[in-house]
Amino acid sequence: MEVTFTRFVRALRKANIRVSPAETLDAFAVLSRIGISDRDFLKNALGLALAKTLPEKLAFEDTFERFFEQLGFREPPKRAMLNSFEDLTLDSHVQERLGHPLAGGISEMLDGNRELLTELMQQAAGQLHIDDIAALREKRSFEMRIADSMGLPRLDQYLADDPNADIAPLLRYVRQYLYKEVKDYVDGQYRLHVDPTSKRAILEAALAGHLNRLPPEYYVEVRRVVERLAKQFSRAYRRRAKRTQRGLLEYKRTIRQNMAYDGNVYELHWRKVRKEPSTVYVICDVSNSVSSIARFLLLFLYELVDILPRVRAFAFSSELGEVTEVFRNKASEAAIEEALFDWGKGNTDYGRAFFDFRQLVGKDLNKRATVIVLGDARSNFYDPGVGVVAEMSKRVKQLFWLNPEVRTQWREGDSEMTRFAPFCTEVFLCNQLMHIERFADRLMTTMR
Repeated sequence: MEVTFTRFVRALRKANIRVSPAETLDAFAVLSRIGISDRDFLKNALGLALAKTLPEKLAFEDTFERFFEQLGFREPPKRAMLNSFEDLTLDSHVQERLGHPLAGGISEMLDGNRELLTELMQQAAGQLHIDDIAALREKRSFEMRIADSMGLPRLDQYLADDPNADIAPLLRYVRQYLYKEVKDYVDGQYRLHVDPTSKRAILEAALAGHLNRLPPEYYVEVRRVVERLAKQFSRAYRRRAKRTQRGLLEYKRTIRQNMAYDGNVYELHWRKVRKEPSTVYVICDVSNSVSSIARFLLLFLYELVDILPRVRAFAFSSELGEVTEVFRNKASEAAIEEALFDWGKGNTDYGRAFFDFRQLVGKDLNKRATVIVLGDARSNFYDPGVGVVAEMSKRVKQLFWLNPEVRTQWREGDSEMTRFAPFCTEVFLCNQLMHIERFADRLMTTMR
């Protein structure tokens, strides 16, 4: 019972139900007290102990039903098909070729009883530890291994050796039915233990692809991933910063403060490193070709406000405007939507955008400033403003350019990236979530 309950708790956590160790112990105490004889009473009792919110209660009911229901051979074979073969039975020769467990299960199935086949499949799945399934790619492997354990290859071999036997049509249908049930069983186990909502595999594929091709219906899910990633990144950086920013050991003060301990060193004192405040300027092209990446970059940067210095954000398509106050006064998602709507109109004009940027903040740029430009550098054959970028590069500490296009596309059409690149500290490819994460790590390293 302990093993089954542990697997059930694991399935609940996979279904995004937060179950703490203390709650697990409480629920197990409830289980030990009430027993398992009354299914509905057990479900209600465990639901009170483990599910806290309405969405969690709904997810709990669904997970409970799928975990404890009979997952194997839920669908009976088509009776119309079996009726057409009602005069056929498995003789002793066929039973010997198929092996006793499988032949016995098929015989009982033809009589309307699927319990032996169910037991055979679940026993094979248990021996193969199907509850350890962890990825979509493992489904096919488990299907083949369970089929092998049940003896289905012997059925395949019999049909290959004697395809014209009188019982061959019946066995072909039985084989099709058995493989389908094995596949459905493994799929149910995968959704139970890995992907309860059936969205995880699709979302992972979307995250691994080009962000500009991400369907809008996945924006909410990806935003949650970005926020979670930013929080993890923030915690990791604070730990590193605490170690690296404490400075050098101050020997004189350390010796002086430890004189009371007869020369034993108990208190260490470090030289404080005073850092001048710096500002990060983010210039985002929010035209249609780059808007999806700009959305997630801005979200990622503003989730890092507790560890980044001051961030000032600007958006442009033709004209450029500052959107910093929008982010300060509104939730991040609403602020991003407003920035995209207000400044994502018109033909892209990098020259005009860089001129507007110089007019707005030119006097504030200094050697403590960092400028980040996100865009594909396609200026519709307008003047790209390379001179303004060259001047800006000389005045700031570093200038990073994030381009969603690979280098082989920089010389195609109206791209001006080859002219901008010499004035950039570094140019990053940025069209996937992992590229944003990699750039953020590089930025944090240079901002120490």
